[in-house]
Amino acid sequence: MKVLLIAPSFDPIGQGHGSKRRKGTRYGFWASYTAALLSGIIKKMGHQFEYIDAPMLMWSNAEIVRRIAEARPDIIGISAVLALKDSVIELARAIRAQAKVDAPIFLGGLLATSFGERVLSENPEIDYAVVGEAEETIQELLKKIEAGESMEGVRGIIYRNGPGIVRNPDRPPIKDLDSLPSPDWSIFDLKMYRPIPFQNKRLPIIPYMASRGCSYSLCTFCYESAPFAPPWRRHSPQRVVRDIQEAVERYGVREVAFFDDIFLINERWVLEFCGLLREKKIDIAWSCLAYAKSMTKKMVEAAAKAGCWSIYLGFESANQETLDRIKKGLSMEQVRAAIGWMHEYRVDIRGSFILSLPGESPEKAMNSVRFAVENDLTYVLFLPYFPEYGTPLYNEVAANEVVVDEYKGRANAQYVPPGYKDEAEVMRTIRKAYQKFYLRPAYVWKHLKRIRTPDDVRHYYEALHFVTGLSS
Repeated sequence: MKVLLIAPSFDPIGQGHGSKRRKGTRYGFWASYTAALLSGIIKKMGHQFEYIDAPMLMWSNAEIVRRIAEARPDIIGISAVLALKDSVIELARAIRAQAKVDAPIFLGGLLATSFGERVLSENPEIDYAVVGEAEETIQELLKKIEAGESMEGVRGIIYRNGPGIVRNPDRPPIKDLDSLPSPDWSIFDLKMYRPIPFQNKRLPIIPYMASRGCSYSLCTFCYESAPFAPPWRRHSPQRVVRDIQEAVERYGVREVAFFDDIFLINERWVLEFCGLLREKKIDIAWSCLAYAKSMTKKMVEAAAKAGCWSIYLGFESANQETLDRIKKGLSMEQVRAAIGWMHEYRVDIRGSFILSLPGESPEKAMNSVRFAVENDLTYVLFLPYFPEYGTPLYNEVAANEVVVDEYKGRANAQYVPPGYKDEAEVMRTIRKAYQKFYLRPAYVWKHLKRIRTPDDVRHYYEALHFVTGLSS
């Protein structure tokens, strides 16, 4: 059988914002870790696998349909997050109307998990929804389709049964992540993928998930606090290092970005992982995400010595009342301590502030900007609040305030808290934040002093175009 998986078209950072200011250079794209995992599983079963990364390729639905007509797959998958529901519907309709293939279409990703029944009931073009983690479910789904058998009893599937929609019992989350095959990076041309400036040191770069779920999972604005979020589990340090070593040796990977919701948690695990990297002399740069409350000084020191050059913190706000409202679960004192450790071991401090959360205002937003300046953060994103469907905070604001139920890109305002006049004021505040943080003489001089190589010159030149696009 031939399986074709599609990432539907969208712009990952909104309306471009500098990503197309240089012809031929596009930012904000990552190879899909999920697609790499599924490829390894499906090929191990003896099937063919193809992945269409429409956003990276800048393919329209017409181009996707044309490729489907050429490839003649036996099954088509569309993987999407919640915000892309309209893109998924349009793509599925285009496939059925124009591709002239009878292959069943399944939906995967957060959209399938959260709203699979609704999507199937409203869109007859889609045959199945894979709920939750797909690795085990997709194997059973392919076997049933190949044998022409009913989906009855297949856990983790929503399917059509005559005029009705049937939701089978959910499949339990995978307990032993080490039992999964290694990601198959051969399905990508890794040289095409270029993160947003300042998110990497070397190319090619891959994303990696050493764990699933969030060990905290209470932040009300985040999907990981939603009822469909999976429990937290983690690979062994040995397995993670083995996968990294394989990526380096087989695919020429020079950097890994860990996309775990919280990577720096459990000091013993982190120290063992960092020790293995050093013991095996794996020359890799890496970055990760962290949560200030779970960090320790020992973790930061070990990570820095093992090649970690950057740690990303979701600051969200420098206003304690806002953090308490969204149940962030930490104090500004804990945040300052974590920043201090990163400064001590010369690890870049990246992070993001959400400037239009409920309760925020332009004045409070400037408190966050001042905090970023005073604590000498390396790189910062200032974002509007995006109401994530199904999260506790989305349900709260959707019930009491106006939420624009249309995906405009995460860099564009879709919610206006009472502290702001209108959408335009939200966007003016964000532009002002970028200007105040990045266009300071002290900031510019600090980074000029870091330029050592031609690669550094290229990084900063590209970053200038990108940031001026964000702040214009």
